[in-house]
Amino acid sequence: MRVAFVSQWFPPENGAVVPWNIATGLAQLGHEVDVLTAFPNYPSGVIQDGWKQRPYTRERILPNVTVHRSPVYPSHDTNPVRRMATYLSHAVSATAMSANRVPRPNVWLIYSSPATAALPAQLARPGRRAPTCLLIQDLWPDSVSGSDMVDGAAARLTQKGLTTYVNASYRQAARIGVISPGMTRMLTERGVPSEKIEWTPNWMPDETAPAMVARSMLRLPEQGRLFLYAGNLGGLQGLDGLVDAFEKVPEATLVLMGDGIERIELERRAVRIPNVHVLPAVDQSSVAEYLAAADVLVVSLKDTALLRVTMPSKMQVSLRAGRPVLVHGAGDAADLVQATGAGAIAAPGDAAAIIAAISRLTTAPSGQLASMGSAARTCYEKHFTPEVGARRLETMLMNAQKDGRP
Repeated sequence: MRVAFVSQWFPPENGAVVPWNIATGLAQLGHEVDVLTAFPNYPSGVIQDGWKQRPYTRERILPNVTVHRSPVYPSHDTNPVRRMATYLSHAVSATAMSANRVPRPNVWLIYSSPATAALPAQLARPGRRAPTCLLIQDLWPDSVSGSDMVDGAAARLTQKGLTTYVNASYRQAARIGVISPGMTRMLTERGVPSEKIEWTPNWMPDETAPAMVARSMLRLPEQGRLFLYAGNLGGLQGLDGLVDAFEKVPEATLVLMGDGIERIELERRAVRIPNVHVLPAVDQSSVAEYLAAADVLVVSLKDTALLRVTMPSKMQVSLRAGRPVLVHGAGDAADLVQATGAGAIAAPGDAAAIIAAISRLTTAPSGQLASMGSAARTCYEKHFTPEVGARRLETMLMNAQKDGRP
């Protein structure tokens, strides 16, 4: 099967792990993958060193994965006009590129965020048309209207225009892959036929368990039950309420490791709480050692309608590590931990519930924590390995091809 995979983001860009996993996962199953992407510019909004925009480049990175790049207007600031220009510029250039540079596919696979990535499939000339699969990472227009990039009358117009566009995309698609059960509910409520939707969660390659390293060697606190959050220290993570809760459970220790716009404020809060520590981000190659040194891993998200249907990649990473998971959040991520017995959950904003969850994990016998960690690892192996994830995605693509509807 020849797959035209449209993803505005692709390595060497930071944060393009999922598109890479998709392309290589399908290739390992024997499919030919043509990646239609932009010149690397994320997250800085500047074309990366060593790269220069050209009308078209082609690179065969694996025996059956070819990367086709077309120009983009690079911008990742909060200005809505410039941000939309980024999305549309690549959608248009990729459409032109696909007309004569990219081999005719058996099926189109669209990595949908942004939703405009579907344009090359929608505008394909007759000789290049094929059934289309949307792989929904972020629901549009919800993710745009909830981003604070636009407000007032502009927000209403944007919402209306994008709603019209994405609804047309859903109608045109042969299959729609979603990364969480909540997305299925939201799409069916918007009139998308349930038989068109398939659960295709993102997966995470397995790693050899790292050798245990003493906490002192990692500059981690040696005393107390250690809760570790490793990742973005941003506003959407809602970490302030979690930090405040640890002040009430002094026998537990929270380490926040990473960087982001809330880092300074979190450091300010941590100064007055002896059992909360904020550490700088470490190289990706070292993260597994820190996860293995922790007793409990933390996933934290604000409680919003959009985030309730989000399954952050941190979830797969935490489950893979085989450690109990504390989900400070609501929705699909919390439901998964609760259903599998892989840890504990606490709703953001409910201080008593957060303190209770931390206390329960802090006082739990080691054997109970080990059972939770085992449940976490079992959940990863059942749903989030490359073998399971790539096969599930392959099944969706084959179903779309069988339908034969471009």
